Amino acid sequence: MKDYQRINVDHWQAQASDYVQAAERNWRTDSVAWGIWKIPNQELPLLPEDLSGSACLEIGCGAGYVSGWMAARGGDAVGIDPTPAQLCTAMRLESELKRGAKFVRGFAESLPFPDRSFDFVISEYGASLWADPHEWVPEAARVLRPGGRLVFMTCAALFQLCVKDVDTDPLTTELQRPYLGMGRLDWGPPDSVEFTLPHGEWISLLTSQDFEIEALRELGASAGARSDYDWADPKWAASWPTEEVWMVRKRSAHGLAKRTTG
Repeated sequence: MKDYQRINVDHWQAQASDYVQAAERNWRTDSVAWGIWKIPNQELPLLPEDLSGSACLEIGCGAGYVSGWMAARGGDAVGIDPTPAQLCTAMRLESELKRGAKFVRGFAESLPFPDRSFDFVISEYGASLWADPHEWVPEAARVLRPGGRLVFMTCAALFQLCVKDVDTDPLTTELQRPYLGMGRLDWGPPDSVEFTLPHGEWISLLTSQDFEIEALRELGASAGARSDYDWADPKWAASWPTEEVWMVRKRSAHGLAKRTTG
């Protein structure tokens, strides 16, 4: 286990109980919504309405509600996460609600699945923020079939530039760290380790793994938006993005993305 993996597992073991209430709510709703501002899937369509016949993977699944949502849409859904307490919540709620999702303990940087196993891979935060992108993105590419889609939501790069050294402090309107060379962000002492890349580096990494980039959405707060997180500032987010979503597709053997999912 790498140092940041150990730090992050310890962090989420300690934090898991704080997220049980939200997990209960999300597992029990058909109203899928995303991120800190709860943007409805109708406005931000990360999940297709029909996943029948699709093998689906959530990397860094936490309490597993996205995996539950995929199973409810007909997908053969698997969630993977390294944190036992989070998986305990996911498996308990699956046992109660019987959506059909399966859960595995493991790291996104070394997925325990064969090549070309999945049609759809997603991460709402999870691996997309707390795993090294230079390791998890190649693994996502490996397990995706040609034409399969990868969708991930993470903190916006500009947001990360404006967070002070303690990530619970209010957002600033001044840059706190360099953009060029941004990668690993250690929030201490020690709290968690996050990874954020400049957009040019994301593009280089994704295309190097044979992904075709379909969309990049930079997300702020709409009028009247509210969040469950104390640090989420809707006034700040009315002007600048707090989150970003990448939607990419694995190219086929002939170099063109085969549109089979979504």
